[in-house]
Amino acid sequence: MFKYCNSSFSPFSFLKTFLFISMQFSPFFSNSNQMKRDDLQGIRGLAIGAVIAFHFFPRWFPNGYIGVDMFFVLSGFLMTMIFGSKPITSESVYLFYYRRAKRILPLYLAIILIGSLLVFIVYPSTFVPMNMDSAWNSIFLYHNMAEHSDNNLYFKMLNQAEDIFTHTWSLCVEMQFYLLAPIIFLFLSFCTTGSMLTVFHLIIIVTSLGNHLMATEQVAFNSVFCRVWQFLIGSAVYFLSVELIELDTKTIKYTELLLEEQGDSDEEEKEENDEDDEVIFSKPRRNLSRSPLYILLWTSLLFLIFLSFAPWAIPASALRITCTFLSAIIILTGTLCETNPMKNRVLVYIGDISYSLYLVHWPIYVYVKHYYENQFPVYIIGILVSIILAIIISETFEKWYLKLGKQETLFMILICYISIVLIVFKRNEISSFVDNVKYGHEENLMGKVHSSYENITLKQAILLNKKWAREEYKNLVIPNCYPNKTEHGFCEFDKGNLTGDMTVFIVGNSLTPNLGSLVYKTFNNHAKVMYKYSNSYCEILTVASEKRCRKAHDTYEEEVFKKLPDVLFMLDRQDKLRRPIKGPVEKDEIFREALATLRKYENNVKKKIYMLESYTPSTNLPLSKFAQMLEEGKKVKQSLYKLDLSYLNALQRQEELVKKCSKCELIRISDILFNGNQTKNYDEETKLGYYYDGLHITPFAMNLILPLFQKASDNFS
Repeated sequence: MFKYCNSSFSPFSFLKTFLFISMQFSPFFSNSNQMKRDDLQGIRGLAIGAVIAFHFFPRWFPNGYIGVDMFFVLSGFLMTMIFGSKPITSESVYLFYYRRAKRILPLYLAIILIGSLLVFIVYPSTFVPMNMDSAWNSIFLYHNMAEHSDNNLYFKMLNQAEDIFTHTWSLCVEMQFYLLAPIIFLFLSFCTTGSMLTVFHLIIIVTSLGNHLMATEQVAFNSVFCRVWQFLIGSAVYFLSVELIELDTKTIKYTELLLEEQGDSDEEEKEENDEDDEVIFSKPRRNLSRSPLYILLWTSLLFLIFLSFAPWAIPASALRITCTFLSAIIILTGTLCETNPMKNRVLVYIGDISYSLYLVHWPIYVYVKHYYENQFPVYIIGILVSIILAIIISETFEKWYLKLGKQETLFMILICYISIVLIVFKRNEISSFVDNVKYGHEENLMGKVHSSYENITLKQAILLNKKWAREEYKNLVIPNCYPNKTEHGFCEFDKGNLTGDMTVFIVGNSLTPNLGSLVYKTFNNHAKVMYKYSNSYCEILTVASEKRCRKAHDTYEEEVFKKLPDVLFMLDRQDKLRRPIKGPVEKDEIFREALATLRKYENNVKKKIYMLESYTPSTNLPLSKFAQMLEEGKKVKQSLYKLDLSYLNALQRQEELVKKCSKCELIRISDILFNGNQTKNYDEETKLGYYYDGLHITPFAMNLILPLFQKASDNFS
């Protein structure tokens, strides 16, 4: 048994006291379950509200992610209540895991199973590879630690909104904590005094919090060891709640002697049965003043709401620490505050359905963002659909499976696991089947299109543009570079077609997988080995965003310098290099940063560095809309595209860089894709677009610039 604050106190005695108090103050708890505190469900409702606001409207509510931290504090509180009511034995641990699995896994796996199927049906086919990997990592509770093509940066994944299982990271963290919980509470059971209990909590909280503050942003956000402090604060609040109730409900005992005028025999009988004549009354008391508790509750709650829904971003560490302690104070004061705004019926009900709502809202958001981006009414509809769907799931499926027996529950979990695993392994077959059903008629209408795209009809051009638009990211995965599950990361090209004697390395952001095959085709006679490393968004020579790209920038150098290539291709679409030039180019800070980085590469590359010339396609008329205009018979012309001439700044910097680098050469795609100082966006004759919706270069445009790479290969010495 635990010994909370002194040697005479046990979880069992607390449980009896807790139940007695709950019967005296019935509004304090839910009528259906005396151990259920409505104010805790209200906090859940507030937390899920903040998370949904952040996901659907991140610019307006940039701090709403803190709702997940509230969930962690609540989990720590409730886990302590569960383990604090009985001894830590093998049976109690088994029952704990069984009940947690029964509560969480059926709905969790069902949503992943349905989501995995919907990825093929309602989402773009480009979503399939990432989501299959995410589904796999999620079912094995590893999603928060898995490496993704974008380095598993949560906020970056939110912006991209392509992974419908991004939000499962928090559930993975929580379920990983469940693995640690029995060990933690076993050590807690040895705390026989309040001071020991306090010291134990402080050691774990300080260690975990220190780890959180010193770790990288990615590790601090995803690692359970950097989150244990939040669970343990919830645990500490539970023990403080016990003490609070003890102080408030100390009883007064008094004796009422049954004095009656009786004879001598009665008097003797009374003396012999003195203990039986003594009646003990225990009256609950309210020793603690409620006013300070209410002030603390309301102050903390208002501050927490303000921080969660503030329209400006607050530094993550400060926000997380502050909101974690505010949540703890609200839970603690709610122990005795009978009139609690967190007991609002609507808020409590939202808390009741919060698990279903958390699981379903993100896939709906991804759908809305992809197909109806920036359409505010549709986002509101998406939130309403999420709530309605959560209510239906909670009131039907969730209540149904919670009533199932052990065998039925385990069978359901097993079926879900097997189904998801089969879908992941058969992803290519399923994707091909669905695409054939959805777009097979288009393939038939398009007919056979020659690789040179000669004599192509307008109908074929329309269908081809539509096909490219929906398969953009699928086409970024280089087929002969291994491993090649996703477009980014490190891979080595098949050596079968390499006949040279040099090491060739291709590095950059998403243009690297986009154009890497051109290098493989043209420089195969020079290379004996060829490598590729790419990272989403981040360019090579400058750090466009210190927060997002510093690690990628360093990794570029690390990967290249390990191989010491003879030939290096820098294939990236610049962001920082396109910014305005301040003063003469040679004194421009961005230019000087790029030059300093280029010097490092020049010292580690033996023969040649090729840089792709900067370009900036228009963003106002993506390929999918261009194809739709052609299909509707609307007149199209280059002037419909809004020009962004910022790429000229990058060109000016690049030309100066090449002058100062004896090994460097520009691949001037402007010779083909530009019209004077303006980028072209489609071919006038064939009506085939040059750029995908995501601004990568289409197969048609790649075919046009292939001779430039071939020329570089032919002239290489």
